[in-house]
Amino acid sequence: MPKTLDSLERYLGNGTIKGVGPATARKIVKKFGEETIEIIKMSPERLAEIKGITKEKAVDISQSFIEGFEVWKIVGFLEKFNISIENAKKIYDKLGITAIKQIEENPYILIDLTRGVDFKQIDKMAIDIGIDLTSQKRIECGIKYALIQATYNGHSCVILQNLEEYITKLLNVSVELIEENIINLKAKGEIEIEERQDGDEWVYLESFYNTEMAICNRLINLNNSKNSKKIKNIEEEIEDAQKFQHIELSEKQKEAIRAINDNNVTIITGGPGTRKNNNY
Repeated sequence: MPKTLDSLERYLGNGTIKGVGPATARKIVKKFGEETIEIIKMSPERLAEIKGITKEKAVDISQSFIEGFEVWKIVGFLEKFNISIENAKKIYDKLGITAIKQIEENPYILIDLTRGVDFKQIDKMAIDIGIDLTSQKRIECGIKYALIQATYNGHSCVILQNLEEYITKLLNVSVELIEENIINLKAKGEIEIEERQDGDEWVYLESFYNTEMAICNRLINLNNSKNSKKIKNIEEEIEDAQKFQHIELSEKQKEAIRAINDNNVTIITGGPGTRKNNNY
């Protein structure tokens, strides 16, 4: 917090506290002096003694001051984990004024609250406060962290065996413990395991699994619906479009147009720069 009355006045009047500008900040500090912070936090109704501040506004000022102060404490605390100001605010919204205390007691909750955290720093902090290397919350957190990391490379799921190998190196624990905690997470509905026809088991975070299932169901429903967009004389329409646009489509492009015309769902693949969009 500001150490002098001048710096306190600037802090209050910098625009971050609802209802307080430079002029109001000057009045508050002039009236309450060294007791200003105590008054704002513990006896906000006294702010109404200042002309222009109603009792309702006094309460708003107090709440805004307390929230802003707590958020900035959390911002400073979370900076060591490379967590942005925006994410620090989200963490405050979810955990409240006891956020730092909750994080210090169980740093692994940061994995559930935000993405992009430095797991190794969280893990070191957890171990420093006495959390056992084989604790359930440490291993479960490592599993979820690994699945989140995979999403940064465009993967919504990971082969179970690959996941276990990665976590073994990450946490230095046995595969048996990892398997046990994977079962725990599945039982709690936080991950899903899908066995495919080739025998491989794929592990998803629950949210990604649900999203993929929703996409699949929508595609199935779309594919099974009546094709209301089909153009019967598609060949004539293609010829007319080429003349109107003064273009000549390749046979592959025409093939794509016919496929789109005949089907509700069509997948067009190709690497970057292969002019996939031209098919439309």
